[in-house]
Amino acid sequence: MTENPLLEIKDLKVYFRTNRGQLPAVKGINLSVGAGEIVGIVGESGCGKSVTSQSILRLLEYTDPVEYQGEILFRGQDLLRLPLKKLRNIRGDDISVIFQDPITSLNLVYTIENQLTEALKLRRKLSKSEAKAAALELLQLTGISNPLKRLKQYPHELSGGMQQRVMIAMALACEPELLIADEPTRLYNIWCWS
Repeated sequence: MTENPLLEIKDLKVYFRTNRGQLPAVKGINLSVGAGEIVGIVGESGCGKSVTSQSILRLLEYTDPVEYQGEILFRGQDLLRLPLKKLRNIRGDDISVIFQDPITSLNLVYTIENQLTEALKLRRKLSKSEAKAAALELLQLTGISNPLKRLKQYPHELSGGMQQRVMIAMALACEPELLIADEPTRLYNIWCWS
């Protein structure tokens, strides 16, 4: 365990409530992440990696009847016991998430510029022009091709890889202390014939 961890998960259990009873999704995970440390969770499909990552900010509560047990300590504060109003202040500012499927996280009716600058104006209190400059810089940081053009486009006009880069830029926008990446890159099989 890391000394004075930024994030510490203690005996986390996550249950989905169904009409047939509780369905265990995570059964007692423990981990610790220190400042500047990178921790990877590896496991087979369906083992609870995404459920664990979404549980840190209690994002599952918006879509599923869920019950948490254990502790999720961020800077010593238990996020599972925190009122949602206080947790909203931590989301994005202190902890950000890069979700697995970018197209379901991006709003299809708004341009990339609109979606990137919204958080910058709201959370970092930047003016419209400052937010646009910061959004452009964030896209450049991700290595996306032609970032100025991408700002004017809508999510459906971008490839999956470009959408993922936009999600990474959005997650970095408020300079969080903790970045949770739920499969931020796609793995491709490369076949070689000799």
